[in-house]
Amino acid sequence: MPPDAGRGSGKIKIIIVDDIPEARENLKKLLAFEPDIEVVGTASTGREGLALAKELLPNIVLMDINMPDMDGITATRELRRLIPTAGVVMMSVQGEAEYIRRAMAAGAKDFLTKPPPAEELYATIRSVAEMMEEVRPVMSSGMMSMTDLSPAKNKGLGSGRTTHLIAVYSPQGGVGKTTIAANVATELMKDGTKVLLIDGNVQFGDVGIFLNLKPQSTILDLLNEVQDLDMDLVDSVLTTHDSGLRVLLPPQRPEEAELVDPTKVKVLVEKLYGAFDFIVIDLSTKLDGMALEIFDIAERIILVMNPTLPSAIHTLTVLSLMEELGYPENKVQIVLNKVTPELERAKVALAVGAIEAKMKRKALGVIPMDERKVLFAVNRGTSIVAKERAASPAKELIALADALRASVSTESGEMESVTPEPSKPSGSLIGRFLNNSKK
Repeated sequence: MPPDAGRGSGKIKIIIVDDIPEARENLKKLLAFEPDIEVVGTASTGREGLALAKELLPNIVLMDINMPDMDGITATRELRRLIPTAGVVMMSVQGEAEYIRRAMAAGAKDFLTKPPPAEELYATIRSVAEMMEEVRPVMSSGMMSMTDLSPAKNKGLGSGRTTHLIAVYSPQGGVGKTTIAANVATELMKDGTKVLLIDGNVQFGDVGIFLNLKPQSTILDLLNEVQDLDMDLVDSVLTTHDSGLRVLLPPQRPEEAELVDPTKVKVLVEKLYGAFDFIVIDLSTKLDGMALEIFDIAERIILVMNPTLPSAIHTLTVLSLMEELGYPENKVQIVLNKVTPELERAKVALAVGAIEAKMKRKALGVIPMDERKVLFAVNRGTSIVAKERAASPAKELIALADALRASVSTESGEMESVTPEPSKPSGSLIGRFLNNSKK
């Protein structure tokens, strides 16, 4: 990034990208009244906007969502890759949740319904500019672009290890996501493998509770110093479990979650490349800025689900989003947790084969239900894989960790995708779900 990419003039530099001339002029007139805001250029298509942004390096891009040549969603994704220090505020006459979701998934920092009230426009621009200003020095002083985020290229603060970033996510609570993340991270520590587990649920994280950890420091201690981070500071903040697993825990109070900037978290994770062989992030159920930032740079996204209809429907929605984001199929893997064969046979729970057929992918892991062993481990602050390794569900969790390691260790990084034959549908709600085509 050029050295003059910041706000050298003291003003917030704005580019307006909209295919309607009247809309561009109206926005320019509104912004002309603000002494700290300067419109440095306008464009009528997404492609023109990208070219102008590369030339003028704005702080903020006001981007219309529907345009000819290249729409705002596509342009935002490309702008995020080329100029990560520019914050995009998406605009549309349609304020439906679907438009907002697509805009945020593409990397927009905020969303305005057109025509925006003047005060809302000013406040949004200043808020996004402040957010981007906090991370601009880090991104401008040597952070790699998103095109350089392959594991082999990232060195970060570490000693040159090849780092594999694994995101563990579910859109639904109670599916056992933290159990999967903690046990997989523990099992990955084989043969000198260095593993870091990050609790990405910054408001109500459970990793510390599951592992009986009482931290003196949290992720906020690293985010506050992310511009001048070094491994001595990192080591002093990380907590070490009895198993040897290094853990980065969330803020201790829920209200402190507001202090966690998702963009800074991404920068922090990138800086930790090379220090660990695996970084496993246990995300919250929110499909928010934190999740989207981590999804982009993760080598694997593990979607944890249960064999229930709500879990399957929510997982399909997330898979659809992953397709919109253009992620390769092997990047996103599903794990079926709390599987009970007896309930399958009684047709109370969805069958594993039917779920795999609907998801159009083979599950990377199928973990049987055993609440007694899970509660036993949680109440003692240990992992399930630490005891009875030849018995379920420990052996399936071990197999999952081995499969994950193998999938990222192959030369191509790809796993074979298997689409099982669908089960015969019934007239029930579950049957209709299985029989309906994917959205």
